[in-house]
Amino acid sequence: MTQQQFDALTKLLRLRAGPTLDAVRLHLVDGMPVPDAARAADVDYQLALKAVYRAKRGLALAISAMT
Repeated sequence: MTQQQFDALTKLLRLRAGPTLDAVRLHLVDGMPVPDAARAADVDYQLALKAVYRAKRGLALAISAMT
């Protein structure tokens, strides 16, 4: 995912800026594994994992609505 796509996703899902969103970006844009992204963003692994899941689910719903 590109940074531009990620920015659009955050607007679509109304995600708030913060360390958890930083972890999601590190995973989705930079390809960093979730545990590493969580450590780099200084957030709990489970919190980062749930946020990544929500973002991916929102993306999937957006894509399915368009087809």
